[in-house]
Amino acid sequence: VIGATALAVRGLPRMTRYLDLTVHAEDQVRALKAFQGAGLRMAVPLGDPEDPDPMVVLVDAATAVEVDLLAAAGDPEATVIREAVPAQVFGTRAPVATLEHLLLLYLYSNQPRHIGDFASIVQSGKADLAHAEQKLRDMHPEMLPDFRRRVKQALHPPPAPPRPASRNRAGRPRS
Repeated sequence: VIGATALAVRGLPRMTRYLDLTVHAEDQVRALKAFQGAGLRMAVPLGDPEDPDPMVVLVDAATAVEVDLLAAAGDPEATVIREAVPAQVFGTRAPVATLEHLLLLYLYSNQPRHIGDFASIVQSGKADLAHAEQKLRDMHPEMLPDFRRRVKQALHPPPAPPRPASRNRAGRPRS
């Protein structure tokens, strides 16, 4: 389990209607068949059913909840799968990414919500940033400057822009 559900399990809840999961690439077809057998349908059927795209979106017709299934062809996803720590998720025990794993996953995304999640993890003080940096050094050392930049931005965000002067009902600045 990765994404917002993993964040919530690790103590940093964010509202979502998605369940993000990752499986080894060689297990993706079997996982897709299991989800389809459970009644989920592919919302974006990309690629051949026996050789699907790395990211497949499934939808539960009864609840409209989306399951984003990411095939891990390498790191950081493969490390997340190998090292995920079991936790209680929706009434069952499942391997869940740690906050350090989530930092690594979010580093490779420019989606605003993922940049925000990265910052939330850093600001929470709950993640071992040195451990995450060491993991990154071992798998993708070329990404260390990006990691350090995002950590710095999370710890020292720029100030918000000043609010404009209030205006009266006629649209004129108040005196």
